Amino acid sequence: MPASEAQIRANRENAARSTGPKTDEGKERSRANALKHGLAGAGVVLAEADAAEVDRKAAAYARELNASDEIGRDLARQAALNMVRMDRAADQQTAALAERVRQVEAEFVAPEGATDEEAAKLRSEAARIAMFDPSKEATLARKYEAAAVRGFFRAIKELRQHAKRADIAPAARAQFAAAQKSTEQLGSFLPAAKQPPAAPKSAVAPPSMPASPAPKPAPTTLKTVIPAWNPAFGGSVDVPITIGLAR
Repeated sequence: MPASEAQIRANRENAARSTGPKTDEGKERSRANALKHGLAGAGVVLAEADAAEVDRKAAAYARELNASDEIGRDLARQAALNMVRMDRAADQQTAALAERVRQVEAEFVAPEGATDEEAAKLRSEAARIAMFDPSKEATLARKYEAAAVRGFFRAIKELRQHAKRADIAPAARAQFAAAQKSTEQLGSFLPAAKQPPAAPKSAVAPPSMPASPAPKPAPTTLKTVIPAWNPAFGGSVDVPITIGLAR
């Protein structure tokens, strides 16, 4: 049955009134309507507590790793977002496993004829088996956690490298400026004064010959005459004495 004109007009009026939120606050609330776990996406839609924790961690990472520019702050926020996701994934898995273990223990029925000791052992084994959840949701949560771990360490690595480059850049610029200034100073030196031309070779006096060594003095021989000696037997003796330089 085709719609009447009144129904068509009413539908149009309802559609005009139902255009969704118009204010910024209403749009933010609307964006969070489909939030299930907050472990995927770009991290735009977060629970209020998680968003506050991301801001706190981002500020701490930026301060500890010297993220002084916008790129560094973005990397710090990316690391903080992945860390919050890691914590959320771990909390969710812990809560889900705890609930799973409680349900298994509550539904456990001991086999007929089993003693109390055997029943307790079987209940404990069932609880250990329940610690691993093979469901699709649990598998997806573990994938989200692994992706958050990789994203966190990648962001921290890039942030450290960026901070290192930021520290080296000013020193390199200062070193380049100092080298350029030294080059300019060396290039501004005046040319050296001209030296007088050298004398022609013909006018140069020949080198003088070294003087010959002085001859050694000849030894001096002195003859000393001892006065006459009058021994008891009579007579005299002349004794010659030679004084000279040793050879």
